[in-house]
Amino acid sequence: MFRQLVRGLLCAAGLFLLGSPHTALAQDEAAFDPEARLVELGITLPKPLNPVANYVNGVRTGNLIFTAGKGAKFADGFELHGKVGADVTIEEGYKGARQTAINQLAVLKDMLGNLNRVVRVVKVLGMVNSDPSFGDQPAVINGFSDLIVDVFGERGRHARSAVGMASLPRGQSIEIEMIVEVMDDAARVAGGSDSRQPLLMKYLGTAGWEITDGKVTVLVDPYISRLKYGGGGHPDDDRPDYERGATAVSDTVLINSIVTKADFILVHHGHYDHLGDVPYIARKTGAKVIGTETTMSILRAYGIPEEQLYAVGGGEDYQFENFSLRVLPSIHSALNEKHYHDSRRFDATTPLEAPLRIDQFIEGGSLMFLARFEGHDVLTMGSMNFLERELEGIHPDILLAGINGSRLGLYNYDERLLKVTGYPAVVIPTHWDNFRLPYGYSQQANIDRNLVPFTEAASTISPHSEVIIPVHLETIIIK
Repeated sequence: MFRQLVRGLLCAAGLFLLGSPHTALAQDEAAFDPEARLVELGITLPKPLNPVANYVNGVRTGNLIFTAGKGAKFADGFELHGKVGADVTIEEGYKGARQTAINQLAVLKDMLGNLNRVVRVVKVLGMVNSDPSFGDQPAVINGFSDLIVDVFGERGRHARSAVGMASLPRGQSIEIEMIVEVMDDAARVAGGSDSRQPLLMKYLGTAGWEITDGKVTVLVDPYISRLKYGGGGHPDDDRPDYERGATAVSDTVLINSIVTKADFILVHHGHYDHLGDVPYIARKTGAKVIGTETTMSILRAYGIPEEQLYAVGGGEDYQFENFSLRVLPSIHSALNEKHYHDSRRFDATTPLEAPLRIDQFIEGGSLMFLARFEGHDVLTMGSMNFLERELEGIHPDILLAGINGSRLGLYNYDERLLKVTGYPAVVIPTHWDNFRLPYGYSQQANIDRNLVPFTEAASTISPHSEVIIPVHLETIIIK
């Protein structure tokens, strides 16, 4: 159900989130996003450390995960050794315990796919290789606990034991294990008997999303670099200006901090703010990429292997493991006072050499996708336009509705879109922001111009739909 845009969040943060507990976690829970916190803290999770003996990094039983003990091994390969209180100071031990927390988070991320699936950190056992006279083990293990709470908020507050040991394997200074409660795979909709997998949806900006149900991770138009190109930037943004004829680049450091896993990448069309980061992400993750032949041609130029590339034109309906996908023909937004039309296409015979220029990322035709997860159907949009006849009979429970200003040049856009899609239970606006601004910059102008009018219209057109306004890099949990 639509709620009025209140609580001062528009002005305070430039972004806001609406929703009720039966479709999303309550605001105080959902607002604290551990994935976003890692980005804010500048932490990139490593690949989980391999066990050194005959055991595994973690075991899940029911909705509990028991992790194996991990030590303070840093990204550069250095591992903290020695007795705390003799060879190692409390401060060094604290830093080591903090790094151990990062290593345990890497295990959880690898097992769960998304740290938002953590319900509660239950118990921590911290072991300190201690000099016989040393008794400040809690001060050392605080390095672990402080980071866990910083990442998970109230969900991270845990019971704990901090004990001294006469020795630890290989002479390491610290070993810590933990017990974590995670979402039940058979989670149910509150107040109902319909069993559904929780769906975690993270807004990457523009038309970009990360969507996972814990079994499969799907990226949609994952454009993260947000280059300042073609004008429309901010005077306080001191990053380089790029002309459209400049060579395309990706902010790989930022991408690495946000994208750690992907099974599929869905690309609506080939414009740079949709496809620009996909070559790097596809190479990094090995994900299967589904898009137009133009999109495939660009990715081939960047050396993405053919086994990752699925060229589609609309009409395909694929079954993959744990996930199915219907591809729908679509149409691009009506730009340039409705003069926009780009008939150019790339194919296997088109001479393309990477790195391409920004202006070589042409539209190449447009698509929509009906992504079917266990318990949820998500209809995605990559522009502010659609072919109404192609959506007849398509009734998703979640609609990612393109709502930038160009939709206003189309006849009765909001009403036609919501009606033809069956007045979805959950409607989430997408592609409404200024994608030339870095994360964290105010989007107030776009909120006023795009979000407010759409949500007001949706409240009248589809009063039983839940309108959820996404926040950059925060996860919405749909139950």
